[in-house]
Amino acid sequence: MDFKNKNIVDAFWCSIEGLKILLQEKAARRELLLLPLSALYIVIFQPALLFILWLIILPLLILSIEALNTAIEYTCDKITMDKSNKIKKAKDLGSAAIFLSLTAYGIVLFLGLFN
Repeated sequence: MDFKNKNIVDAFWCSIEGLKILLQEKAARRELLLLPLSALYIVIFQPALLFILWLIILPLLILSIEALNTAIEYTCDKITMDKSNKIKKAKDLGSAAIFLSLTAYGIVLFLGLFN
């Protein structure tokens, strides 16, 4: 397949394949649970529209970051399975990105309780 001549339909199907790969990851399946948690929070607390948007957008961003982290891990593992300090740093940075995004979600939930 010639990747530089892809059209929007081909790009869509590549995205679907990526989502299938992502959902095979245990961490992504756990993070996917943030969407029903957000929905439950919205039903119970009936927050303002802007807050509802944050509760929907943040889990999607977290899943996006998880996809990038998974891509980093796959790439690093393809390069070498040997122990490497630089590979460890790359994987740790991906993990840190997930941690920070989950922290942001937690802060939004927490602050919403007092709004």
